[in-house]
Amino acid sequence: MRKSILSTLVMLGAAGSLTACDFEQPNAGCIVQEGNWFAKFDAIDVPTGPNCAGSEALLGDDLGVYKFANPDQGTAQLVIRPFSLAALGKFDPVNDYSSLQTIGSLETTTDADDFCTATEFSPANVNASQATTPQAVTYQFANVKVYSNPGAPGTQMSGELTYTNNGCVSHYVMRAMWPSTGCDPEADPNDPADGPATCGVGSGINPDFKVQCDPDLGACVLTDSVPSFK
Repeated sequence: MRKSILSTLVMLGAAGSLTACDFEQPNAGCIVQEGNWFAKFDAIDVPTGPNCAGSEALLGDDLGVYKFANPDQGTAQLVIRPFSLAALGKFDPVNDYSSLQTIGSLETTTDADDFCTATEFSPANVNASQATTPQAVTYQFANVKVYSNPGAPGTQMSGELTYTNNGCVSHYVMRAMWPSTGCDPEADPNDPADGPATCGVGSGINPDFKVQCDPDLGACVLTDSVPSFK
């Protein structure tokens, strides 16, 4: 009987110690899904500078996003290539395409809120000449934060953008999501068959994301500030 009681106590003690163990998984570092993202830009002030009267607001853009890590130095870089800027590269006779993307220094671990920050971005710019209409455009990103969490491993991103178009300067905040997904603003959200066209089931977007179909862009965008969850 004594042996049975002792065995039971040992088993209960072992079970208690297992329950008290910390099963939290180690930080996987800053994960960034590479490929085509879509960014929604929200203006935070009135554009300033010359030629602003005819300058159109930047509503959104597809972005090529890539992470490059240097394990020997323990550092990483984040590369962002705005598609609309890259499309103008062919009209710039002296552009070698390296300036059509911007590179920033990326943290290798997340903070307490599951964000990893990228700073010190180089400007991305182009001087395009289409017929008689020259276009000098610069994208300057800052304070970019990638949300890297087990539920959303590097698939949402926020940041600030200074956009200059022929001297007219605008400032935006960014809500970006991977993957870039088109949608139909006239699709019926109550019709299951229209799920893919409404950013719903079948669209390939994380079902936990709070998203909507932007009627002006025809693209799925995050509804709230990053992280945007239901």
